[in-house]
Amino acid sequence: MATRNDVAKQANVSTAVVSRVMTNTGYVSKDKRAAVLKAAEELNYRPSPIARSLRRGQTRQILFYWGTLSNAYFLELHRGMMDYAENKDYLICISGTSPIERIGDMMVDGLILPTEFYARRKYTQFLRKYHMPYVIIGYGEYISKNIHSVTVDTCLGMRKLIEYLRERGHRRIAFANADDTRINSPRCKCFCAMMEAVYQDKLEQYLLNFGGSISPAHDGLCRYGTIAADLFVERKLNATAVVCFNDDVALGFCRRIGQLGYRIPQDLSIVSFDGLVTGEYMNPALTSMGLNPFEHGRKCAEIIISVINGASPPHKHTIEPFLIERDSVRTL
Repeated sequence: MATRNDVAKQANVSTAVVSRVMTNTGYVSKDKRAAVLKAAEELNYRPSPIARSLRRGQTRQILFYWGTLSNAYFLELHRGMMDYAENKDYLICISGTSPIERIGDMMVDGLILPTEFYARRKYTQFLRKYHMPYVIIGYGEYISKNIHSVTVDTCLGMRKLIEYLRERGHRRIAFANADDTRINSPRCKCFCAMMEAVYQDKLEQYLLNFGGSISPAHDGLCRYGTIAADLFVERKLNATAVVCFNDDVALGFCRRIGQLGYRIPQDLSIVSFDGLVTGEYMNPALTSMGLNPFEHGRKCAEIIISVINGASPPHKHTIEPFLIERDSVRTL
């Protein structure tokens, strides 16, 4: 592998001149610059990225710490991050399975983290220890005003979905949740607050919560949707509509509920969250609350890069969800 000394020797210049050309700093005559670039090309010389990082004190790499990119939503979130970061000459790395302690050894300038990270004490202790810039991806949970965050308001999305269903005559509504409790899900908290007056002590029957763990496999949430459909039939619910946690849960729910003899939307209306393009190709096409993951990811990248480069006041940004109306809801 060619070195900077090799380039200097072939171009008949000093190593300092090669350094100025490669870093584009300081004055170099036109002829010497051309000679250095020609020698570098002939020798296939590439500056060491590690050395460059050490010189400027930045790696230009950001870690997106997420457990999996197993569904289209997270892929779109990542695509939005990359769209902004690449234009700023940054790279988004992905890891969510490495132990938290190893992140301190990674060559990254900042972190993009899910809300669950911020909520766990051992994680916040890590952040304080390494003093690494970070931004939190939120979905309606409380996040301290002193923390950089980008939140899509799923609580508002749930209110919009229930109001949309009520305008179409639906009063008995169930919720296929992706959490086995109502504690950690802003969507579930909002659903309960809005439906408690309707169901009173029977509210839990209309929460289709799976009591076990969800498989980490790529179709885990889809399979959870099939279990929620089984619960719906087993409980003999009189609901005319179901709100699904996301489009993957809705996909599994719709497939299974059809196998059990229900027609959508004739017998049961279905809505969900995410608003992914895949919903267009379901039969019938899925009505969904768009959470704009591309913009969510892009804004996270914008904020973390601004923080890395010296922005000091905490950045707060909220994305408002929007309804994507398709064919899975019937007016009663």
